[in-house]
Amino acid sequence: MSTIVFLHAHPDDETSQTAGMMALASRDGHRVVTVFATDGDHGERPEHLGPDGDLVEYRRGEARAAAAVLGVARIDWLGYRDSGMTGWEQNDDPLCLHRADVDDAAARVARICDREDADVLVGYDHHGNYGHPDHIAVHRIARRAVELAARRPRLLEATTNRDAQLAMLDSPEAAEFMQALASGGMDLDVDRIRQAILTGDDGQPIGVAESEITWAVDLPADVIDLKRRAMQCHASQTSDIGMMLAFPPDIYAVAFGTEYLIEPEVGGAGTDAPMRRGWPFG
Repeated sequence: MSTIVFLHAHPDDETSQTAGMMALASRDGHRVVTVFATDGDHGERPEHLGPDGDLVEYRRGEARAAAAVLGVARIDWLGYRDSGMTGWEQNDDPLCLHRADVDDAAARVARICDREDADVLVGYDHHGNYGHPDHIAVHRIARRAVELAARRPRLLEATTNRDAQLAMLDSPEAAEFMQALASGGMDLDVDRIRQAILTGDDGQPIGVAESEITWAVDLPADVIDLKRRAMQCHASQTSDIGMMLAFPPDIYAVAFGTEYLIEPEVGGAGTDAPMRRGWPFG
């Protein structure tokens, strides 16, 4: 059995990007460790917490609850502040992840990998999936961390399949998908969503082309249910998590039923290796 360390930018990112793989890995007997680079201090504040409640500790509690659903053995926190979206004033906070020294942050991750004798480290693709400064930082930190670890872990990078996202907008399920978005409070049309996919948070496309992806992990129905339950643990984040949870089960399964990984040393951009559907942690 292996030890797999998942490095995520914020508490709740794990549930939308890698929760299915985390649950499957734990079920198979692997040790799953989650590392959150930031404390989520710029997240949404639930009303019942009031203006003086400890949002960071509240979100840590949500992360612990989600970890219990997924079978995560341990959570670690790097302690950086949330950098906010591209262009926000928080980008300039000297304590935020966006401003962190990559070698320093990577050394912290490498120490966790060494403590766990990690076999695998999962980070993000080069664009952090959608251009968020903290997600891009996670990509750089993970790549450096595997170089600094005493025993180099296998590097995998979580991503999304841009081709599949665009194809879904032209599918028979598109109308139901749009209705689900509307019920979640998002007043969007197909053209605006397509444009959002192509421009991301920083003007660059979300995810990567299928030709750049190494692994597609199709989740069984019961694991999709676990993923949704884990997402519900982060219910305080109503803008993103609330919108996702508004999807009816069939649309949720289409949107979140497959998770994607790039394995830089095996396949992806610049190679002829096709995307393979299967389980990368055999």
